[in-house]
Amino acid sequence: MNENEVLIEILDKREPKQKLVVRNSDISGSEFNDCRAENVTFHDISLPRVKVTYADLSNCHFNDMNMRDGKISDANLSRLTIDGANISGVTIRNAGAKDQPVVFDNVAVAGSTFTGCDLTNVNLTNCKIEGLRINGILIEELLNQRTE
Repeated sequence: MNENEVLIEILDKREPKQKLVVRNSDISGSEFNDCRAENVTFHDISLPRVKVTYADLSNCHFNDMNMRDGKISDANLSRLTIDGANISGVTIRNAGAKDQPVVFDNVAVAGSTFTGCDLTNVNLTNCKIEGLRINGILIEELLNQRTE
């Protein structure tokens, strides 16, 4: 800790509840361990390289955020909605929809690759399929052969 840093330590103060209000501050390097922080609001905040582990983020809302180069692992994202997001370069691996199917609605994934995926009973409706290949077979050609 350098001479310009101030250390505020709150140890095991679960009762009565503690309310922290921090404005116009740099709290870089801070730690929150074994804390309850329900209904906490972060507004106009910069959180690069923040690490959250073993957290209950149910019913959280993230709006107008930059998660570029971020990582979510070992997470339960059931019923998560991602709306209006730029997902360029996103990688989803070792994931599954065990309880409910995944819905892709008005999503542009041109040039993307699906490898080793279980697409059993997947339905494509009103989708552009130009250049769509399955195991190297051009689907447009298959459909044209079927109608001839």
